[in-house]
Amino acid sequence: MFAVARSAEQLGYDSLWATTHTAIPVRFESRYPYDPSGRPAWDATTPWGDALLSLAFAAAITERVRLGPSVIPLITTDPLTLAKHAATLDVYSGGRLELGIGAGWLVEEGQALGRPTDHRSARLEEALEILRLAWSRETFSYDGRFWNIPEVGINPKPPQGDRLPIWIGGQGQRAIAIAAEHGCGLMLWFAEPNAVRDYIARFRAAGGHGPVAAAMPLAPNAGHWLDLSRQYAEAGTDLLILTSYGQASSVTAVLEEFAAQVLPEVR
Repeated sequence: MFAVARSAEQLGYDSLWATTHTAIPVRFESRYPYDPSGRPAWDATTPWGDALLSLAFAAAITERVRLGPSVIPLITTDPLTLAKHAATLDVYSGGRLELGIGAGWLVEEGQALGRPTDHRSARLEEALEILRLAWSRETFSYDGRFWNIPEVGINPKPPQGDRLPIWIGGQGQRAIAIAAEHGCGLMLWFAEPNAVRDYIARFRAAGGHGPVAAAMPLAPNAGHWLDLSRQYAEAGTDLLILTSYGQASSVTAVLEEFAAQVLPEVR
């Protein structure tokens, strides 16, 4: 993380993102939504640092680059804890947090943690309301379908307040609608440029005015980075998240190569 964060800052990247899972079950039936096979490339033995802790470390060694988890599944936490963690990281980073959250697809992970996994999209909507209350009021209460919160305070407040950017991760129509209805950005994972164009059209049709991010794997697309980056830009992508660098030891080298080949052209 040290080398990657420093490289992102020095090479001129806009933001640094960290994916996260807490407790990956050895066996699960939930379908991974970002691969046609329905199965991810990782498993329960894959090393996976906590996103917010990793980003707090990155905040301490950088000054400019923005920081965000991509994304925190709501089935692994609760809105008050998330509000506190996000506000704290926004304070420590000087207002650089971008919060990526989603309803969560790995149901068995939520069950292992003792978290509710029913009505995940509806819970996500309530969580958005609670987050913004927590970040904008000294104290607040909430009476919802899933959470009933007595008068509490979540302090200190994030420097960005309730304007702290929130991105909704997900490619189903409900995730698109939630992002649109709640003024959030939409984060797409492993969608080709033509698919991104379609998602953006659906997002705008639902009333969404926020930015759209798309993840682009680097290692499988070596030799085509500039062309693909231009295709994503032409499709309407506001933020391109680079993933799948190859060997862990080569991450900084790949970031340097991409910066030299692509950043001067796409800016």
